[in-house]
Amino acid sequence: MKIVKKDLKHGTIALKLQNADDLWHLQHILHKGSLLKTRTMRKVAVRSGGEFRMSEKKPMVLTIEVEKTSFDDTTGTLKVSGKIAEGPAETRLSSYHTMRIEPGAVVTVRKPHWASSDMKRIRDSETRQPKVLVCVMDRDEADVALVSGSGITAIGRIESHDPENKEPYRKELLDFLREQTGYDALVVAGPGFEAANFAKFARENSKLAPVVESCSNTGVTGINEVMKKSGERVIRDSRIGQESELVERLMAGIKSDGLVTYGPSHVRKAVEAGAAETLLVSREKTSEFEDLIGAAEKMGSRIVFISADHTPGEQFLHLGGIAAFLRFRAE
Repeated sequence: MKIVKKDLKHGTIALKLQNADDLWHLQHILHKGSLLKTRTMRKVAVRSGGEFRMSEKKPMVLTIEVEKTSFDDTTGTLKVSGKIAEGPAETRLSSYHTMRIEPGAVVTVRKPHWASSDMKRIRDSETRQPKVLVCVMDRDEADVALVSGSGITAIGRIESHDPENKEPYRKELLDFLREQTGYDALVVAGPGFEAANFAKFARENSKLAPVVESCSNTGVTGINEVMKKSGERVIRDSRIGQESELVERLMAGIKSDGLVTYGPSHVRKAVEAGAAETLLVSREKTSEFEDLIGAAEKMGSRIVFISADHTPGEQFLHLGGIAAFLRFRAE
């Protein structure tokens, strides 16, 4: 997303939403009670003789007080619901309205306090994250997903219908992958030799150049495994790849009694002592640890937010959602 206008004195930031990842970031910036202003469609009551009737939907600029947000997978839009706080004269204030936000929209968010985590999210969103198409397969089926900054999106599954003749299966999968657009790299993985065999088939019959990785599982478990272990740079540089690697390092440090700590009291002690080199915070816990995040920033700590939209991130959330890599051990 791109900042169009910023006026923190009055608590407002106008944002240009450039892609689906920006909708995901916006959803996490909007908290209950935030004011959201944008162009939307709404029916209004029109007087006809002595009666009122509802008109067709018409465009207008409204401001609502946010109560609920949800991402609509079928339309690829962010739905934001709440009471109307500001609008044209024909709209009834305090009535409910649902906005459908899509890429390309310009929105203005107003709230009394912009947390440092919100500002970091906006800065992070300005840097484009690579998108990786991951295909995890065996001899019987292939699952395809797009891994981007906003998470893992399942795209489709191709199944083999002939255990003896694999060419129709490979051709159907190749045709499916050739239809996909908007990604930076293609990774094919799976147990056994089928992934390597398919990659060879793809190179011989198309312009695709898949990177081959190994994994012991298929499905979502296999995709997470590829994201965790892949040495391909574009995978490592993706948000989920980075977060998975950090959680893995944290778990290894806990197991070996290394320079790591976790839990609110231990992490606070490390931050206050200036020992926290990198602070890890679950995105689902940012409001709970806002003061600790601010204190860590003042002490020069690097702040990394971990989302629970992938297996290692969910594991980190269950651990308490707060941890730190240490410069030295804080007593």
